[in-house]
Amino acid sequence: MKNPSLDAYQQVFGMAGLANRAGGYNGTGVQLQQQLQYDLSYYFSNVPPVAAMKQTEPSTPNPLITPLLGNWNLVWGPALIEETDENGQPTGVADNALYVAQCDAVAFPGGPTLPTYVVAIAATNPSSLYDWETEDFSVAEVVNWTTYDPSDFTPSPYNGTDPYISKGTATGIGILLGLISPDTAASPKTTLQQFLSSLNPDPDTAIIFCGHSLAGALSPTLALYLKENKDLDAFGITLVYPTAGPTPGEAAFAGLFNNTFPPLPNGWQAQTGDYQSWNTMHWNDLDVVPHAWPKADLELIADLYGPSQNKLTAFALNALQKVAIDEASKSGVTYTRVQNQSLPGTLQKMDGSVPVNIPPQSLYDYVRQLFLQHVTMYSGSPASDHVPAINGLILQQPLPQQSPPQLVPGVSQVTKDEMILKIIQQIIGWISSHYLTEENQLINENAN
Repeated sequence: MKNPSLDAYQQVFGMAGLANRAGGYNGTGVQLQQQLQYDLSYYFSNVPPVAAMKQTEPSTPNPLITPLLGNWNLVWGPALIEETDENGQPTGVADNALYVAQCDAVAFPGGPTLPTYVVAIAATNPSSLYDWETEDFSVAEVVNWTTYDPSDFTPSPYNGTDPYISKGTATGIGILLGLISPDTAASPKTTLQQFLSSLNPDPDTAIIFCGHSLAGALSPTLALYLKENKDLDAFGITLVYPTAGPTPGEAAFAGLFNNTFPPLPNGWQAQTGDYQSWNTMHWNDLDVVPHAWPKADLELIADLYGPSQNKLTAFALNALQKVAIDEASKSGVTYTRVQNQSLPGTLQKMDGSVPVNIPPQSLYDYVRQLFLQHVTMYSGSPASDHVPAINGLILQQPLPQQSPPQLVPGVSQVTKDEMILKIIQQIIGWISSHYLTEENQLINENAN
């Protein structure tokens, strides 16, 4: 059989992007899970039918997909969770999502052709306040990795010796390990660990953990946890392909990951492409998100797209930078990236037909550029409305999609503009809450 046109790195990155589809919709948890499962049926074989979409048989992928992505089967999930807000009300969005796909033969550049499983984890959902507050921004407290129990953990002061991860990362891993594949999904009524323990793969089988953004921190952490827990002993090769991730932990944790997962398995040949290395966090150097949480990198984010001449915008961006540095510093740790590879980003003056000012003249300009650098620059954008195509840093162009999109009853699609406005609201809210907390602390100190 002819190899697909996308190499193994690109296939895995593309599958991480498919997990992110859950973040493009509003609906109930059940509806959102059905929508993600239906979306995956366009790309994979053996996706269980979604009755709400009048499917009656397991899927076969669209003919456009196999020449690009190869022959993949859905084997677990998808599973996702809709959290509740501070008032106990459902969020109406997918706050975390996960699925597993399998292929009988993946040709690894510089290595052999192997049967392979991919564990694909969803990125931050821009519409999820829970993701932002509880997972992404929760870095002021840390958790000792040596005693970490995903189902029951408590942050503790940094002791200066053991590996530590952020409270947000620890929370995210606990959520992922608690997800159960639904009754109508693949490998129903099982957790990821239960599913993996039920497998009896060939000894040379590979398993790859991948994810973008939030999942760029969760995927290496989950792989390390399962590796140390001996849940991956049946696999001959374990690899991780994280992208655009914030830093999950401090130096000792990064060292532990790096020692456990070297960039190449023994005997494999290094490749020349910037994106072509395993067990390495790949990040666009103009992407704000992977600048979190090392202090030296956070000090760059306010002026990453040039210093704004608008005083209000400059104030907001410098406040964002200060808040991020303050929160990371409270942990007492020096946040340190796992082994990583930067990719050369390019500032964009247009987002489709929408002009984007450089330097940013407004918070809207900044967040629009952020969105372009954090999403579009990795996977590309087709030409439209006399605007030239953007070739991505990993995928030159996005994977084909069903057009027009078909929605599960009760599900609505979230537009890019809605996502951008939501990100702006989250940033303003985070800055405001931080300064309000500081003000209250000063009032209490003066009162005493």
